[in-house]
Amino acid sequence: HFGSSPNFHSASPAILLLAAMDFFSCTSACRPCYPATDTVQVDAAAIAQGALPSASETWLEDHQQEAQQQFMDQEREEQCRPKEQEEERTRQEHEVQLRREQEEQEAEDRRRQRDQGECEERLRVQEKVRAAEEAAEEAAQGAFAHGEARRAGQDRKRKAAVAAFLKMHGFTGGVSGAKRNLMNSTYPLHRAAKTADGQMVEYLLMEGADPMQANSAGRNAAQVAQRRDSKCSHAAVLRTLNASTARSVGGA
Repeated sequence: HFGSSPNFHSASPAILLLAAMDFFSCTSACRPCYPATDTVQVDAAAIAQGALPSASETWLEDHQQEAQQQFMDQEREEQCRPKEQEEERTRQEHEVQLRREQEEQEAEDRRRQRDQGECEERLRVQEKVRAAEEAAEEAAQGAFAHGEARRAGQDRKRKAAVAAFLKMHGFTGGVSGAKRNLMNSTYPLHRAAKTADGQMVEYLLMEGADPMQANSAGRNAAQVAQRRDSKCSHAAVLRTLNASTARSVGGA
């Protein structure tokens, strides 16, 4: 029963061949011999022609086929290993490329967000500047309008006061028109200067009265005020007339 031994498959071919020969040549030394059951039918012709392989030859052939199959499997594995390594390398390179592209995309997204934030901040600053400029312009326009309205009101007030003064003193020729009688002639500015009416002197000058205009006596308004001055009673009128005269002379 050498075929069932654990070391059977690991034995060398020579030992197996000897064991097979000993098996087939075993006599009564192995066990009791029973002619009825221990008879072996041998086809001598087949053996002579080599048609029937022996047990050792069959085992050797199977062992060789098995060894050849293992060698072929190992060779196939060796052939496939470079391909698998190449595929693994390609996969790793692809992963590296994907990570690089992802990092570049993330960097680009951050740059766009930063640029968008800066753009929005510039727009906010520009909007604040524009709003401040509009507010300043509106304030200036409001101030100008207020000033214009104030000046218009002052002009109306002045013109009304001048008209009332001219009417009250009988001047019909306007601020530059003389009023004459049999002995002399005088002008509205001279009358206001004579009466020390500083406000009316200023109004008449603003309406176009000439501070250098002489009356029938050859005196201008300042000279008339000077003749009437007593203890600085005409000081304000004189200051206004002298300043206006200086501007007139300087402008000339």
